Amino acid sequence: MSSTRANRVSPPTVVQYVLETVRADILNGRYPMNSRLDQQAIAAELGVSIIPVRECLRQLEAEGLVQISPRRGVFVVELSVEEFREIYSIREVLEELAIHKALPHYTPAHLDYVNQINARFIQAINDRAYSTALEINQEFHLALYEPAQQPLLLDLISSLSTRSMRYRQIYVNLPNRAQQAIIDHEAILAACRAGDAVVAGQAVRSHLRRTLEGVLATLKVPPES
Repeated sequence: MSSTRANRVSPPTVVQYVLETVRADILNGRYPMNSRLDQQAIAAELGVSIIPVRECLRQLEAEGLVQISPRRGVFVVELSVEEFREIYSIREVLEELAIHKALPHYTPAHLDYVNQINARFIQAINDRAYSTALEINQEFHLALYEPAQQPLLLDLISSLSTRSMRYRQIYVNLPNRAQQAIIDHEAILAACRAGDAVVAGQAVRSHLRRTLEGVLATLKVPPES
């Protein structure tokens, strides 16, 4: 087991442990696109039975990361530009709504908490720890919206964010793109400090749109006509 895995805090259940480990291995490229996942090998490596592995793979299929094919096995899905565009068009709407609902409930303590998460994000970027930065970025976004007290809305945003993480890895691994994300986060936080939900929503939308356009440009996908 790698030192990265060994340093993780153990999740509360075996299924959650397997899920987080296999998901991370897909997102960081250990299991490439179209590769077949050997359930017995995963169970042996993680020291668990086959049952939590099967439950984990069903959850990863629901997240859009794997496809379970009868009589063929489980395969890591390919990246789809159309899916990525759709995810981000939905995220723009949901996350603008979330920040509008959350910001009126902000307290100085919560804003300080979000600032601390962002400081960790900046440190990870400066250390070129881009996979860590991606995880912290998701934590940052969800922390922004937490005061909205809209659990279903946050679940949808979290699911879409996880589903798009493999695409965003392309974006954040480019140093100039990562620095743009730092600038975008500061624009969002500045609007939150000012208590301006409209500007904060616009900043969130712009941030997401830049990420979409950055990934598409990196993949050399022409803009939509």
